[in-house]
Amino acid sequence: MLKAHKVDRVKVASAERPHLPSHVEFPTHWEHLRTEWVGPFITRVLHRLPDGRLHIWSSRRHRKRRGALVKDLAEHELMTFVENAERAERLIREHSRGFKWWGWRTDHLSWWIGLVFILGSICFVLGTVPMAYSGLAQWLGWSMFAMNFICFTGSVFFTVGSYMLLLEALNAHADPTAKHQPGLLRKKKWRWFGWDWPRIDFTIATVQLVGAIVFNLNCGMSLVEGLSWWQSDLFVWTPSTVASCCFVTASYLGIVEVTHRRWSWLFWDMSWWINFFSLLGSFGFLCSSVVGYFGQGPVQIHQWWGNMFALMMGSWFFLFGTYLLVPEVLIEDRD
Repeated sequence: MLKAHKVDRVKVASAERPHLPSHVEFPTHWEHLRTEWVGPFITRVLHRLPDGRLHIWSSRRHRKRRGALVKDLAEHELMTFVENAERAERLIREHSRGFKWWGWRTDHLSWWIGLVFILGSICFVLGTVPMAYSGLAQWLGWSMFAMNFICFTGSVFFTVGSYMLLLEALNAHADPTAKHQPGLLRKKKWRWFGWDWPRIDFTIATVQLVGAIVFNLNCGMSLVEGLSWWQSDLFVWTPSTVASCCFVTASYLGIVEVTHRRWSWLFWDMSWWINFFSLLGSFGFLCSSVVGYFGQGPVQIHQWWGNMFALMMGSWFFLFGTYLLVPEVLIEDRD
């Protein structure tokens, strides 16, 4: 039996039926070597193909339609790579082409998701930077209503992008080789709604979408003038706090999906950086929401660092992470 990681998340091939993701149909003649999961979520599966190559399926690559990683290995190397799949992935990617700053893949849903999230993040940056620096707002001639409206527009983009994330998860093809068979992708019936528990990609998209919808309420109510302190707490900061908790949860699950464990530092992995920046941005929004409760009312604290600055930095972190969604799609062509 193979050596397990510290986290109890490995199912090794045995005489009993292997644990495999319910939304993927692996060919029965492939030799199952290992399944890895965190909690209820399967994140990576390893098979040996009939020709002896190692096939590494992972949740994020599958829903992004980037295909699995496949590696030619000698027999004595195979079990070593199975025991350390993370090292195998890194070595395989070292032979790939370099980073692309930008490109157009209008035929790819993931590219559109990246573009929509980038537009939303830009709106948040444009709205929150003048909020944090009042001198800039005066120089631009922007009122608080104008800045809040820009943020509201950003929240709409985030909601659209979050729904597109759900579509991406629901419409991931069941065949793990579909990337190399475009005809299969075109024939698949499109799903607009659905429920697929316990899939980590579906859970990430659902939690993100719930948070985005609630965040619309926060941004919409911030446009209403004349709210009392308790109305502001109830209709602005409470939805903001709930939404931010959803964003933190979705971002953390995104890290889990990439690292295949409860936490790991994968500085070499672009997908890890996407989720790490998203997690930092979510914490910035959460900090702003909690401190915002005390901007008015019987208990008040200084708002600049904990609210305005945190919200602005959270917006920048979201922009960094969402921008990388586009280069991540461009890497799809290289593997």
